[in-house]
Amino acid sequence: MRLLLWAGILGFSFWILSELLEIYLRGYNPTVYYLTAAYHVFAGFGIWGLHKAQSGQGRNTLSLVGAAIAFIAYVGVIYFPIAVLNSGLSIAEFLDANPLYAIPGVLWFVGMLLFGISLLTTRHFPTWSGSVFVLGTIIFTATPLLNGPALLANVTNIIFAGTVISLCLMSLGRARANP
Repeated sequence: MRLLLWAGILGFSFWILSELLEIYLRGYNPTVYYLTAAYHVFAGFGIWGLHKAQSGQGRNTLSLVGAAIAFIAYVGVIYFPIAVLNSGLSIAEFLDANPLYAIPGVLWFVGMLLFGISLLTTRHFPTWSGSVFVLGTIIFTATPLLNGPALLANVTNIIFAGTVISLCLMSLGRARANP
């Protein structure tokens, strides 16, 4: 479990760095795309770590389903940022030309929403963290669909990633206290 949590910390740290760089540059560059790809590699493992932490020895079906769907989505989009970069297209243009990439996007939305609801219902972690998962997932998904400001998505993603990192650190601390 510890390695999964460390993977989450690393992955979601990459996401924060990519979002900060995107804000600074007011757009994308190769570094943003590579950081996002690195985030995708590690983030799904971090969600598994949080699932294991909140499930303990008990069964938590909602957490399991949410983590599994989110993991599949992360695996499905590992190459996405690199493909967008290599295409020379904007993200919207790339998605229009490659609609199959919408499938992992929908899976990510469903997985993270279910996982966020599991955080709210399990109460292993603070309630606010489940709220951040649910609202963050909705805002991140709705912003580009509704042509909202990119800065809203960037800030939401930073808060979301910071929440995941804090939950991973909390879980590592609990694991250290109860070996």
